[in-house]
Amino acid sequence: MSFGVFKEIERLVEYIPIETDMDGIGKLSSDVDIDSHFYFEDLDRIDVRVGILEIGKSTISLRDIIKLLNKFLKDAKLEEFVESPRKYEKLLTSGSGLPLKNLLFEFSLSALAADKLDAKIYLTHTYHILGLRRNLVLLLSIIVDEIENIKYDGDVRELFTLLALMSEPNNVDIHFSIDENGFSKRYSEYLQELQKLTLPNRGKDPVDLHSIKFH
Repeated sequence: MSFGVFKEIERLVEYIPIETDMDGIGKLSSDVDIDSHFYFEDLDRIDVRVGILEIGKSTISLRDIIKLLNKFLKDAKLEEFVESPRKYEKLLTSGSGLPLKNLLFEFSLSALAADKLDAKIYLTHTYHILGLRRNLVLLLSIIVDEIENIKYDGDVRELFTLLALMSEPNNVDIHFSIDENGFSKRYSEYLQELQKLTLPNRGKDPVDLHSIKFH
């Protein structure tokens, strides 16, 4: 994803009625849901460049934004989603031992498992430690706040799966459980969602998950 395109998608979040707290965590205003539409303006560049919103369209929903992100997350890098890529790179090379990628990964797995409490804790850490962009934190937090109602929504689960794929650490031993005879329930659920994204289309051969190069 080019940084410019993400910036334009990020601006759309500002048109969704959100109540926020001091930690940057938000929730949808009352009587608003994932499919509620709101007026926006002067965003024809997004219509033309990303091809999901119709040219001249004057309303936007949370689902529209999720679909836009899903389209571009497949080619995105974590550095594109932090407020200061330079600071992020410095933290990576400082030897501080902070599990930066792990924070977003664990958030994604918690969200897939519909564990609202864990997801909010990890998301808060990604904001303050990882430096995840404010509007992205807002977007993810309002989705998590609604997770009990949309935990099986295909667009939402694709978003969390792509975020997990982008941020998966090299070492996932923490998710290997002898008691469960393999990977933990959360990691297994993530692998199942990943498999759905790699199912064959129109007769094409399925993608071998073992061939995917994780970050």
